[in-house]
Amino acid sequence: MLYPQEIRNYRDWLPIDVDLWRHYWFAMVNRGVMCQPYWWDEQWTISVQHTEADIDKHLAAFDDISASLVEAQHERMGAVAAH
Repeated sequence: MLYPQEIRNYRDWLPIDVDLWRHYWFAMVNRGVMCQPYWWDEQWTISVQHTEADIDKHLAAFDDISASLVEAQHERMGAVAAH
């Protein structure tokens, strides 16, 4: 969702939509999930210390925000196409 295509290597990963990622990060934090340190390239979100309940909370929060992420992505794509 935060990338324009399937990620296969580092070069594919570089063009992340940082504004969309920021939308994701703040929405998750506002739901009590600190998904990673604040910046888009800090990608490790699960550790051996996380419980099943932690993972369920993360998934529930993401489910709660996923529609708004899709909407934001479509808005951004429309703005880019308009230029």
